[in-house]
Amino acid sequence: MTRSYELTFIVKPDVDANNFSALLEKVKDIITAEGGSITRLDQWGMRRLMYPIRKYREGQYVFALTQLEALSIPRIENRLRLTEDIIRYLLIRADENAPVAAPAEEPQTEAATPAAPAAETAATSETAAP
Repeated sequence: MTRSYELTFIVKPDVDANNFSALLEKVKDIITAEGGSITRLDQWGMRRLMYPIRKYREGQYVFALTQLEALSIPRIENRLRLTEDIIRYLLIRADENAPVAAPAEEPQTEAATPAAPAAETAATSETAAP
């Protein structure tokens, strides 16, 4: 049974465009060799890392939404770990109910604003009563 998985990996910043596209093809081959498929591939570009990884302070981020068999996960992770140009990866099962890579919604502040003065007024009237 295949399930949806999200694969995010960071490529060394010094990889040029030709080698980067060859690396993307290699990752696609790794996934398809294990019976999986890539449904979406996004290149997020060069980003600064929160902390140094293997003495790198930047990396090229790539996100892939894949369909994989659960038994193929350890073999895929092993091949990703052995790929020299990938400095970090994360392969997790995607939540089928949630939209993929949807932006987080801002909390609604208008609904909370009218309730706050009413609660404040009620608290002051209780303390003022003898």
